Amino acid sequence: MPHWEPVLTLDRGAPGPIYARIAAAVAADIRSGRLRPGDALPGARTLARDLGVHRNTVVAAYTALQGQGWIESAEARRHRVSGAV
Repeated sequence: MPHWEPVLTLDRGAPGPIYARIAAAVAADIRSGRLRPGDALPGARTLARDLGVHRNTVVAAYTALQGQGWIESAEARRHRVSGAV
């Protein structure tokens, strides 16, 4: 399974919540085909460390993406791009 490397720069002065900007960036990568169905996303702790944000910020982004149908997750497993995308 390919490992997704985020290409994401967070402008701390940009409007809107950071979690929403992270979610929008992941959704954009899915729409563009950079992320494909079944691709694994980094764990919340890993992505938070890479972006310099709190883990709960990434959890909120993943929760938003899951609610929108972009990603799915199973108990104690990684988040993956939804096959329904």
